[in-house]
Amino acid sequence: MRKLFQSILLFSLIVLSSCKSTNYKYFAPTVNPVLFNNKGEVHVSAEVGSSGFTSKAAMSLTEHFGVMGMYNAGGMNNYRSHEGEVALGYFTKNLYISGGMGFGSNLAYTDSTQVAKRYEGSFQRPFVQFNAGISGGKIIGGIKGDAIFCLKNSYFFYNGNHLNTTQDRIHSEYFVVEPGFLLGLGSQVFRFDFLLGCPIRFANNPLSQYSNARTYPLNVGFGIRFVFGRKKTLI
Repeated sequence: MRKLFQSILLFSLIVLSSCKSTNYKYFAPTVNPVLFNNKGEVHVSAEVGSSGFTSKAAMSLTEHFGVMGMYNAGGMNNYRSHEGEVALGYFTKNLYISGGMGFGSNLAYTDSTQVAKRYEGSFQRPFVQFNAGISGGKIIGGIKGDAIFCLKNSYFFYNGNHLNTTQDRIHSEYFVVEPGFLLGLGSQVFRFDFLLGCPIRFANNPLSQYSNARTYPLNVGFGIRFVFGRKKTLI
């Protein structure tokens, strides 16, 4: 277990340090890996990762329908963004299928003084997401664990401009498939989370590093999560 934690930490540091690349103009937050068990269940989490600070929430409205949302702010190095997301979905035992919309804006500064901006833009990304796995499984004593796989399918729209003398346009429209994974450990109500995602654009034609908004192909996050109103454990 200790070697696994050390490996995860080392890999995360590599991902975070590599996010300074200027070849990418969008850094996606991690997916929302919620699984519901019953009506009236509420999930609230806070996370720090490769895209900055992220807060997530979800609630089951009925025995089979739930909503989830996310807000991301901040960024790494000279990159800054503000992003929100809302979704509605259907859940059953160990499975949640949802559809929704993400939206936001971002920018990058030219250097560490963070005075002059290199580019800025706004984006939308309608998506369909599949979550499946185990939530609240008993490990030993009162310790609970989560292992949840997510598959997020988005269509990414981006419009922006380079903030140079010519105000060159930045524009992108493309599909992104993002497999993600959550490992959680804690009690019935409280969890420590590790999240990892790989946003992948499946296409033969390459994107321009200058005129297109390329998505960084990895994200990682560490967080805490609270689960309220759960009547019984998912197995």
